[in-house]
Amino acid sequence: MNVSVERLRVWLLVGAGLLVMVIAAFLGYAHYRAHRFLTNLPKKLGVNVRRETNGFTYSQSVQGRTIYTVHAAKAVERADGKVTLHDVGIVLYGRKEDRADRIYGKEFEYDQKNGVIRAEGEVHIDLQAPEASDANAKMDYAAGKDLHGGKAEEKKDVRLIHVTTSGLVFLQKLGIAATDNEIEFESGGLTGHAVGADYNSDTGVVVLHSAVKVNGLERDRPVVLTASRAELDRQNERALLTQAKYVAVGGKSGAGETVQGKNVVVHLRPDGTVQRLEAEGDVTLTNGTSGTMVAPRGEMTLNAQSQPQSAVMLGGVRYSTDEPLRQAKGEAKEGRAAFDKVGRPEHVVMIGAVHLHEKVRASEAAGEAWSERELNAGQVELSLAAEGAEKAQIRDAKATGDARLKVMDPALKGGGATSSALGGDVLTAHFVRVGNADHLSELHGDGHTSMRRVNAKGVVETSSGDSLLAHFRPVTAGVTHKGQGADEIANATERGHVVMTELPVKKPGDSAAPTEERVTAERAVYDGELERTTLTGNVQASDGSNVLWADRVISEQQTGDATADGSVKASFRQPGSTDEPVHVLASRAELKHDSQVAKFYGSGSSPARLWQGASQVDAPVIEFEQKQKRLLAHGEGQGAPGAVHTVLVSGLNPKADAASPAKTGKQIAGGKASVVRVISRDLVYSDEVRRADFTGGIQVDSAEGSMRGQQAVVYLQAAVTNGAKKAVAAGGFMGGSVERVVASGHIEIQQPGRRASGEQVVYTASDGMFVLTGTAAALPKVVDDQQGTVTGTSLRFHAGDENVVVSNEGESGAGQRVRTETRVKNKQ
Repeated sequence: MNVSVERLRVWLLVGAGLLVMVIAAFLGYAHYRAHRFLTNLPKKLGVNVRRETNGFTYSQSVQGRTIYTVHAAKAVERADGKVTLHDVGIVLYGRKEDRADRIYGKEFEYDQKNGVIRAEGEVHIDLQAPEASDANAKMDYAAGKDLHGGKAEEKKDVRLIHVTTSGLVFLQKLGIAATDNEIEFESGGLTGHAVGADYNSDTGVVVLHSAVKVNGLERDRPVVLTASRAELDRQNERALLTQAKYVAVGGKSGAGETVQGKNVVVHLRPDGTVQRLEAEGDVTLTNGTSGTMVAPRGEMTLNAQSQPQSAVMLGGVRYSTDEPLRQAKGEAKEGRAAFDKVGRPEHVVMIGAVHLHEKVRASEAAGEAWSERELNAGQVELSLAAEGAEKAQIRDAKATGDARLKVMDPALKGGGATSSALGGDVLTAHFVRVGNADHLSELHGDGHTSMRRVNAKGVVETSSGDSLLAHFRPVTAGVTHKGQGADEIANATERGHVVMTELPVKKPGDSAAPTEERVTAERAVYDGELERTTLTGNVQASDGSNVLWADRVISEQQTGDATADGSVKASFRQPGSTDEPVHVLASRAELKHDSQVAKFYGSGSSPARLWQGASQVDAPVIEFEQKQKRLLAHGEGQGAPGAVHTVLVSGLNPKADAASPAKTGKQIAGGKASVVRVISRDLVYSDEVRRADFTGGIQVDSAEGSMRGQQAVVYLQAAVTNGAKKAVAAGGFMGGSVERVVASGHIEIQQPGRRASGEQVVYTASDGMFVLTGTAAALPKVVDDQQGTVTGTSLRFHAGDENVVVSNEGESGAGQRVRTETRVKNKQ
C-alpha cells in the first residue's frame, strides 16, 4: 500500500503550479485581456501617453486601480488600415494588484478590419511577477525595466513563470487565439513545452493540442509530465489531460515512480491551486519496476498547500510488487486513502473482496526460503506512520467481513514447513518496523474466530471461538528464517465456545488414517515457545472412541500428551468395540498420546474411580493402558494397605449341572449374579487373559462371606465361541462374571456360623466351591459354631452348606498312598 500512496501524490504536480498555471495564465487569462487592449490601442494613442523618444506608454486605471499598462517603442499605422507595434510590452495586473503578468515581443500586427491580431516572431510571457512599488514603476516594467529599478531580467522571482511561443494569432470575431507552433515555458526549475494551442474567449477554454511535456526537479528528484492533449476550462476552473503520464526518477530507493491515466480531470480553486483530481482509464501507479497498482478510476483531493488529503481508486484495484526480498499481489473492488497535513498517508481502506498475498525473505542468499502472508477479507483498514521515512509504515490494520490471515514459514532443519492461519468477523493487527519490513506484533479477533496451526511434524491443529488474541515472536533484523520465522505466533488466547481439533500424522505401518481429536472449552491459551495449549472451563476432549471432561486440560503439541485436573471424567472404548465404555472419575489425570496410557489421580479422601457395567475400581492412582488392555491401581508413592477397592460380578454358570450342590440352600440360583468386593494395596488387571492380580494384603467380601489374605488372583470369564460367531460373555473390559478366585498367604474366611483358615483357597463361581489348603506345619481348618473344628490336608465346602469334605493325603509304608475322607454334617 506504500507504493500506491506515494504515487497518488503525483497528481498534485499535474495541476498545481505547472502546466495548469501556464495554460491558464498564458493562453487563458493574459491573452484574453491583452487582445481587448490592443483592439482599442489606435483609438487611444495620445490619451494619457508619456512619449519617450520614438515610443509611448499607456496605462488604464479603474477607481484608482491599474488594470493594464501597454508600452511600444514605435507604432506605425499602415495604409492598409493595419497597425504595427514594435518592441511591445503589455502588463496585466491582478485584482488586488499583488502580481503582474507581462506579454512582450518584437512586433505585433493588428488588422482592425478583420479583427486579427498577429505576433510576428517570438512572443514572451512572464506570469506571476512581483508587485510594483508605484504607478511609475508599473509603466517602467511595461517598458522592460525591473519593478524596483534596473532591467526586469536582472531580478527574478521564484514564483515567476516564463512562456515563449511564436506565430500567435487572435481572431477577434471568433474570440479565439491560436498557434500551431511550439510553446515553451519555465518556472521554479521546471521547463515544459507543447505543440499547438488555441483559446476561446467566449468559453474561456484553452487547449494544448499535442506533445505536452514538463520536466525538471521536484524535491531534488528529476520529474517528467507528459500528455497527448491538455485542456483548461478557466471559467469552470477545470483542466483535462489526455494520455497523461508522470515519471519521478531516483529517490532513496533508486527506483523511479510513474503515474498514468487515459483521462485526467483537474478541479482548481479560484487562486489556481488544485482542489480535486479525477482520473479514469487504466489508472496506473508504479514504483520503479517493482510495484504497480492499476484501477479503472481514481480520485484525489488536495488542500490549499497542494498536499493530498484524500484519494480513492475505484472499479477493481489490482496491486503487485516484485522486489529481491519481497513479492506481493493484491486486489480489491475499491481503495481509499487519507493523508496528514503534509501529504503523508495516515489511513488506507480497501473495500470489497480484498485479497493480499505477500512473500518475504531475509536475504538474497542462495537457497534462502520465503515466508508468506495471505489475507482475505471483505474490508481492510490500515493506519500508517511515516516518521520521516520515505515509505509509510503500517502501524495497525483492521480486517472485517470473514477476515482470514495465513502465515507460512519455511521448513527448518529436521522438520517440515509450519503455518498459522487466523480468522474472525473482525481481525485487528498491530505491526512493528524491523529493518525495512513491517512485521506482525499483535492480533485481535472478534466474532467466529478461528486458528489453524501445522507444526514441523505435520500435526494439524485447529481452534475456533468468540474472540482471539495472538502475539507474534519478535523478529531481529538480519536474522534469517533458518533460525527464526517471519511472523510466528508466540502465544495466543481464545475465549468463548472454544472448539479445538488435532489431526495427528499417519505413522509408518498404520493402515488406518489417524483419528481427529476434538476439544471444547471456554478458554484456550497457546504458548508457542513451549508448544503447549491450556484449556479451561468445561473442557471436553474426544478422539472418536474416548472422551475426557475436566476443569482444565494442558496439551503438549509436540507429543500430543496432556494433563487434566479438576472434576476429571473420562470414558474409554476399544476401537470397533460395541461394549459399554469404561468410565473414570478423578481429580487429576495424565494422558500419554503415543503409548495410549492414561493415569488418574484421586484427591485426599476422594480416590479415583473406574467402572464398566457393575465392575468398579477405586484407588488413589488408576492407570489405564489402552494398547495393552491393562489396568493398574495403587496408592500414591509406596501405596498404603487397603488403598484399592474393587467391585466384581460373580454369577452362576447357567450351563452348570442342575444337580450341583451349588444350587442348594442360600447359594446363587438360576445364574443370578452377585457382587464380589476386593480390598488390596495394588491391582494389576489384564484384559487379554481376563485376570486381576491383587497384592499387598487383600480382603474379599461377597454374599458368601469375607476372606482375608496376602494376595489373590481373580479370573473372569473368557470369550466363548457360539458357532461361527464369537460372543464375549465377559461383557467388555473388566466386565462379566468372576470365574475363579485363588487367594494365598494367611487365609482367613468368615461365613455365617463358621470360620476357616489356611494358606490358600480356591473359589470356583460355577459351583460355589471353596477349596482350602495349608502347609504341613499349619493344616487348614474350619471352625463351625455347631460342629466344632475340622482339619485336614484339604477342606472343601460351599457357603450356606454345613457340609465339609475333608481330604487327608500322605505316605505310608513303601511309598503306598493312603487317603481318607470324612463327611461331617450338622444334625437336624
